Amino acid sequence: MTWVHIAILLVSLAGLAALALATERHAEHLLRRVPAPHWRLLARVTGWLLLALALALGIAWLGTGVGITLWLGWLSIAALALVFAFPKWPWQPQVRAKPARPARAAKPAAAAQAAPPAPPRARRWTAAALLAAVPLVYLLALQATPVKPLLRADAIDGTVGPWTFRLAEAERRGPDLVAMDIPMKSYQLRFCEACDEQIRAAYLKVNKPRSLRAAGIVLNGTRWDRGVDIQLPANTTADSALWLTVVGKDGGVHQAQVRLGDVSPATVAWFEQREARPPAGRDAPQQAPSQVN
Repeated sequence: MTWVHIAILLVSLAGLAALALATERHAEHLLRRVPAPHWRLLARVTGWLLLALALALGIAWLGTGVGITLWLGWLSIAALALVFAFPKWPWQPQVRAKPARPARAAKPAAAAQAAPPAPPRARRWTAAALLAAVPLVYLLALQATPVKPLLRADAIDGTVGPWTFRLAEAERRGPDLVAMDIPMKSYQLRFCEACDEQIRAAYLKVNKPRSLRAAGIVLNGTRWDRGVDIQLPANTTADSALWLTVVGKDGGVHQAQVRLGDVSPATVAWFEQREARPPAGRDAPQQAPSQVN
């Protein structure tokens, strides 16, 4: 997903640059001339369209909440880059002469002994360091943000009937043990946006269901993102399959299976370690008592 972040940053940077060209002041600064009004109007429209495109990229690939947040973050970094780039632009506007200020009255002796203010250069460097820390902190926070399960590279894409779906485990680790040591596992599933409008219900379970009444646990949540917690049988192996049963609004029933070893390798490893572990308690093998001579 790195290319998505780079694309959002570059498109946002191009949009802000186009909006800068739409103003007389910045256009004269960058081009050494003021473009015609219709060219500035075209730059303004292009700039807003590019910003909208960057926002659409974030929402399409990262979801509404995360996409808008990341777009605002990259937009701030793009604006910060332009703030630092404008003063270094080869064509600088002419410096206008300022009228001389009247001489100030002599300060008292106590005021003269006070510490002099920091020179302008030191203040500029301090402000530049603080501004440069903004994208660094943002990138560190972005690195620490976990990726949504359905956006990870290990998510499984498949087709059930006429619809496409994407399936992933909520957490890449072994199952959770609930009451009576029953292993439970959470999964998330997403259908295509057009498919959602044609689906009435979706169910998920391990092993092929015998009938529609035993199709499994229904996937709950919003139509775009669905989630479910299912029980895993004690004899689960890598070749066990997750069966997805989907009922369409037209009454049609479609099924698809996904190999458990492909979508949940950590869960398969957990069951293998459990099988290799020696039994404890009453099921543990009894050792013969040692004979005493």
